Amino acid sequence: MPVTVRTQKIIWGEFAARCALCREHLIERDSGAASLIGEVAHIVGEREGAPRGNSNMLLAERNAPKNLMLVCLKHHKVIDDNETEYPIERLHKLKEEFLAWLEAQLTPAQRWSAGIINQYSYLNVPRLDEFAAMLGYQIRHDTVLGATHLSELNYELNYLMRQYHRVLGSLPMKSVPVKQIEFAHEGYIGQIVSFERLRFRNRNVPMYRPEGQMTAFTGDLIRDPHLYHAFPDWRFVINIDLRWITTSTAYGLMRSGGAGTLFSGFARINAVDFETKTMLATGLAIGLPPSFLDQVHEVKTSKAEPFDMSEFEDDITKSRQAEWVGDVASCDGCGKIFVEGDYMVDGPLRRGRTWGNICERCFLSGDRRLGIGLGQLFKKTPTGWPMVGGYPETLSDPSDEAEF
Repeated sequence: MPVTVRTQKIIWGEFAARCALCREHLIERDSGAASLIGEVAHIVGEREGAPRGNSNMLLAERNAPKNLMLVCLKHHKVIDDNETEYPIERLHKLKEEFLAWLEAQLTPAQRWSAGIINQYSYLNVPRLDEFAAMLGYQIRHDTVLGATHLSELNYELNYLMRQYHRVLGSLPMKSVPVKQIEFAHEGYIGQIVSFERLRFRNRNVPMYRPEGQMTAFTGDLIRDPHLYHAFPDWRFVINIDLRWITTSTAYGLMRSGGAGTLFSGFARINAVDFETKTMLATGLAIGLPPSFLDQVHEVKTSKAEPFDMSEFEDDITKSRQAEWVGDVASCDGCGKIFVEGDYMVDGPLRRGRTWGNICERCFLSGDRRLGIGLGQLFKKTPTGWPMVGGYPETLSDPSDEAEF
């Protein structure tokens, strides 16, 4: 029995349509029509009498992906006509070397910017909370219960979207731009990918949203609601949980017909199907991109500084031996979770505005002023938050010592 069509598709996907020997691309396109100029080759011959066919390997094993490789027409003939020069052991090694080289060609991650999303259409609440926590940030919001849809939150949704916008803009996150990915590969599994102004079409998003119900994914794209975009050599699919669509307007965009909808956002790759050259992802945050007419203001971080916060410490403040009463979990500005050694400023997020507990990054982005009525500096230790700066008045009376 020859190699099945399914197995051939898997090999073409696994080798990213490239020859394992010369590494040339094996799909030629002329006026939109694609021609395959490669073949699936056996390492151990398919049968006795074939090149490298003298083996005790069973027929089923000979036609399995482990014993197959993709080569161009020229090199298929070369390896079969020169069995001595290309024995089984060398072909296995060439296959391993090629797959390692292919993995090295994967697109590297780059700094991701939340500014590519102008208005959120989809926020995967539990996955975003998990993702932010892994990077040391906390997103504050009320628990979204069970089958509750974001569109049912009414005014609370505005607060929730503001919180996500604030924290996502602060995350030290890197992602791989999908437009720079040339082929589907298992090396991307677990990777965060981003997309900007990418046109998606949808499938299985129902006409009417079933409020109060959870989306039951089956793993079958014929049934599961998803967005998809077809690149020349691979397909990008994002599963959509209907609960996390933010508004009725967003729902309409998710299920729009015709040419589809332009979205920006990021997702995590979960699986790769080499047979269909598809990479499947979980959507994290998806939304409309900014208009080209919009004035885009980006927060610029000074590269001249890694600034040493210890320069704001002063001995007079330390001599007061004052401490913050209680614990502070995370920054009220960006959501960064405080760990031992971190500095915290009890001061205004913006001068003249409401005070909060802010991290050094948020403090340094402001006017950097400490003092009575301006803000005090604390440093987290294993036992608490001693005050280390911002109260430089000399003690006149021991009773002047205070706890904050």
